[in-house]
Amino acid sequence: MTKLERPDAPLIAALEKARIHPLWDRYQRITPMAPKAVDEPMHWRWGDIAPFTARAAKEVGIEDVERRALILANPAFGGATVTTQNLIGAFTVLEPGDRAVPHRHTAAAIRFATRAEGAVTIVNGRRCEMHEGDLVLTPPMCWHGHINEGKRRTVWFDAANMPAICNLDVSFFEPGKRQDERFWEVGTEGSGEYRFAWQDAVRGLAPAPDGSLTYRYTKDGRSVMPTLDLFLKRVGKTRQARSTCSAVCLVVSGEGRSKVGERAFEWSQHDVFTIPHWTWASHEGNGDLFMVTDRAIYERLELLREEIR
Repeated sequence: MTKLERPDAPLIAALEKARIHPLWDRYQRITPMAPKAVDEPMHWRWGDIAPFTARAAKEVGIEDVERRALILANPAFGGATVTTQNLIGAFTVLEPGDRAVPHRHTAAAIRFATRAEGAVTIVNGRRCEMHEGDLVLTPPMCWHGHINEGKRRTVWFDAANMPAICNLDVSFFEPGKRQDERFWEVGTEGSGEYRFAWQDAVRGLAPAPDGSLTYRYTKDGRSVMPTLDLFLKRVGKTRQARSTCSAVCLVVSGEGRSKVGERAFEWSQHDVFTIPHWTWASHEGNGDLFMVTDRAIYERLELLREEIR
């Protein structure tokens, strides 16, 4: 029976004209049986990204932009700057001597050092050096800026929850001043609040239910920030798992293969791929994956559901 053939069709038409919707003819649309991600899993190869980092370094002056960053965009979001639901992943490029102007915002963000030796991130007056594999947090509304004090170009992986913040329409942004030399004249005391050394994460790896060795970056036993939950996963062969949260995965080292939904990815160092929410994923190989997730949001809202098979 079509909508026009229904005995209540005139009533539905009158309701819609009055900007009122009847529940009875659209109940399943309002309350789906299960989550269904709008985005397919995506895979970006470092070999394809690297030439663009070189071009950006040469063609975009750091003094002309807020950040020289390349954001990984999933076409499923209709041209929006989104990597997967609630999250973006990116690579930031600095030439020797470059300074990325200080600023702060309500989005939570992280930096993971890939090719970043010589780079430093200043967070709330703490100097956080970025050695290979180190993680640096920039929590909401913390002043932060970046500098390359080395002799070579630096590149690191960024992730943030700008899409979640913008969807809630609670984004605030405050620019800093390029000429403020005092911002950069700080020491490392207290940097442990924002910097997690690679060696500490590796030492913390422990067996996880999916068959991997996993380390969860935590503060006081909870996620490192109220809206971002971060993991290091050393994979051999894992079981399939899915969750109501989404993930952006950086290949820290090694090579392997991931099956995400109906897609399979052959990955190597510094590739990035996504795991959309409520999508089965498994991994096989010999490598380390750094995973940025929005799990903390769902955990705090008591909407987290996780399954393994």
